[in-house]
Amino acid sequence: MLANIAAIIAPLFVCAGVGFLWGRFERPFDPQVITGLALNLGMPCLIFSTLTKLEISLEAFAEMAGIYSIAVVCFLGFGALLVTLLKMDMRAFLPSLSFSNTGNMGLPITLFAFGEAGLSLSISVFVIASVAGLIIGGAISSGRTSFDLVYKNPLFYGIGAAAIFMFAGVRPPAWIANTTDIVGGMAIPLMLISLGVAMSRLRVERFPRSLALSVMKLIFGFAIGCAIASVFGLTGIARGVFIVQCSMPVAVHNYLFAQRFDREPSEVAGMVLISTAISFVTLPLLLIFVL
Repeated sequence: MLANIAAIIAPLFVCAGVGFLWGRFERPFDPQVITGLALNLGMPCLIFSTLTKLEISLEAFAEMAGIYSIAVVCFLGFGALLVTLLKMDMRAFLPSLSFSNTGNMGLPITLFAFGEAGLSLSISVFVIASVAGLIIGGAISSGRTSFDLVYKNPLFYGIGAAAIFMFAGVRPPAWIANTTDIVGGMAIPLMLISLGVAMSRLRVERFPRSLALSVMKLIFGFAIGCAIASVFGLTGIARGVFIVQCSMPVAVHNYLFAQRFDREPSEVAGMVLISTAISFVTLPLLLIFVL
């Protein structure tokens, strides 16, 4: 068991560590270019390649998306209650308590822990988290709603293209399958390296409060994941993927929104950094639980 967990965790530590050291040594790194390649090119190809290679039904994909949508509502409710009780700025802290890093961390963890089948279900979670984070999170931070972030997102075109082949029950031509497989292969390494670079550049202010909020976010994320998985009778890989994704730390894009709209960016940065650091420490226990 320990060897299996080490095999799952090691690639995350290595890739994120490379990014962290790269940032610490102030090597040239353009986050807009790298994350743009990973999210706008690599990730749609990874989604297409993964979904068309596996014997996963659209029903299973949609079911996971629907159940995680309920989890997002629970996260928002918990976050709103906590922020209200602590009398903090709702626009600054609610997104960070509600939207998790289901991409940079969630996807590679579920891939290494559950294989391609786990990745396909995890992509479903990632899609919902991305939509909710961009629309709802952006609306909370900015005070306005912008749906153009969705139809301009290449992720959904990757899903749509894969759905055509899934509905038809046929494999894509070899040249398409091979191309998307190669291009999609860069997505997860680049996302992990980008995460490491981002961690190296964030600075923590008001450490005690950021630590307390980070711990509460991780604990309640895990608790909500377990509760919903039990209510809907999730088992096996689906249960593991769902709980892991619900237990992920604060998503980096929350900091980007906070910085853009001046919503306590230093404290949000602290939550991203601290919750991610804690997750790396608690990840072995989480994997023991779900495996």
